[in-house]
Amino acid sequence: MNPLPTSELRLQEAQDALEQAQAKGNLSLVADAHNALGHLQALRGEFTQALANHLTALEQSRQVGHKPSEFEALRGVATLQHSLGNYQEATKYFLRSLALGRELGDVAGEVGVLNSLGMVYLETGDYQGAAQLHREALEIAQANHDPYGQANTLSHLGVAYQRLGRNPEATLFHQQALAAANTLGERQLQATALENLGQTSARQGNLEQALELHRQALEAHRALGNRLAEARTLLSIGAVQNQLGQGEAALAGLYQALSIAEDLGTHKTLLETHQSLSEILEASGDHQRALQHLKIAAQLERSLFKEQQVQKTTALLAGFQVEKVRQQAELERSKNIELAEALQKAQEAEAEKSRLLERTRQQAEELERLARQDSLTRLHNRRYLEENLEREFAASRRYRYPLSVALLDIDDFKAINDTFSHQVGDDVLRLLGQILENARREVDSVARYGGEEFVLVFPQTELGGALIACERVRQQVERYNWSSIHPQLKVTVSIGVSDNPALGNHEKLLAEADEQLYIAKRSGKNRVCSLQGSIEKT
Repeated sequence: MNPLPTSELRLQEAQDALEQAQAKGNLSLVADAHNALGHLQALRGEFTQALANHLTALEQSRQVGHKPSEFEALRGVATLQHSLGNYQEATKYFLRSLALGRELGDVAGEVGVLNSLGMVYLETGDYQGAAQLHREALEIAQANHDPYGQANTLSHLGVAYQRLGRNPEATLFHQQALAAANTLGERQLQATALENLGQTSARQGNLEQALELHRQALEAHRALGNRLAEARTLLSIGAVQNQLGQGEAALAGLYQALSIAEDLGTHKTLLETHQSLSEILEASGDHQRALQHLKIAAQLERSLFKEQQVQKTTALLAGFQVEKVRQQAELERSKNIELAEALQKAQEAEAEKSRLLERTRQQAEELERLARQDSLTRLHNRRYLEENLEREFAASRRYRYPLSVALLDIDDFKAINDTFSHQVGDDVLRLLGQILENARREVDSVARYGGEEFVLVFPQTELGGALIACERVRQQVERYNWSSIHPQLKVTVSIGVSDNPALGNHEKLLAEADEQLYIAKRSGKNRVCSLQGSIEKT
């Protein structure tokens, strides 16, 4: 009889532990067993079953007032919401678990939740905020002599600094995390540190080293039975192999990742895999298969957005159901309690209702903000631009003050993607967004128009002033140390500027800026153009 794989064996042991706890009728042990089972199922990508187990643990731990189990259940639900891309719900549950962990004095749990919150910040593009949370977690772990917490936090810090484009510091954090994981014998931390080091090596152009590190990480993830991490690492290996000209090997690994992602039903990983397959097949000349994968990726992107909205509603309803059960249990226990105590509970319930309404209002405001924000660069998006520029144009006509608009485009951006990878291209867009945001005056606005195009709006500004501001931006971009992203990377921009007050509407004003951008491109790029002429590189 063949032995069970490690992950199957651990899952069976957790199921046996649950049955034993149920037989004893000890709800605290039952809650712990549900949490353990949910954790293992999450590692295997069985998210629906994992969520059901953690929600059951949450309900039962609250029934018996076992707060350590409640803490683990809240944290488990939050982690799953994060894995599913449901970031608002993840934040809500992480904050609840953080408050409970601090109440319990669970330092290791507090460190873990702070790191998890940092991961949510990363997904929403707030890299500085993520780094701050990880630094706070590291200080707590060091002060309390928690070696596991320190190792885990160093790994998270490395990822945050990597996203910030500070690759040398990121590498140092990852190396420290790997050394600590090796000392502790923590295989999951070892696998994660190897994977992160591979990512950083690839960003710095050390492709052979990156490939070897990713392969070591892949072997470790497979030994642990972490299929989601296995698929993610196969994607990384494929990207590096493609850069090394190993197209066939890259395709083979990506099809393995595709099979795993299809088994797990993780749409985000499926989307990334189909996109990677399309790019490699297109480069190899297999246009038909490339188009097939591109179409699937487009469908997945649309369905992923819809699915995330449904998940938010489902998760919220699940949370309400748990709260309802808790409130019913409280009511049963309080039937024989004096009227004064019942009144106090009613007041507390009313206060909780007020807090819930306030949270709902804040979430609505956050959703409205996200609807007008570009998720990659954190700048305003095209929707906001159209609304804002229309208002500014109307005000300019009404009050007869000048208005200038600039359309900026990254020169040879397709070549950047093709030469260095789409990840590098995304990093360029993020950093350029920061440069533009830092360069603008308080009265100005900047938005990502789409792709590699950005729009700068200069209210109450004559063309001459706008040209000076745009030339300053052009020089900042050209002189920026882009080697922090990749050693061979150089970036320049072309800019078209318009201020014609005689144009009928804001759309025509933007269209004239687009014409000037075309002239800048046709005239050699890396310059600022307007009807008054061009400002070239000096």
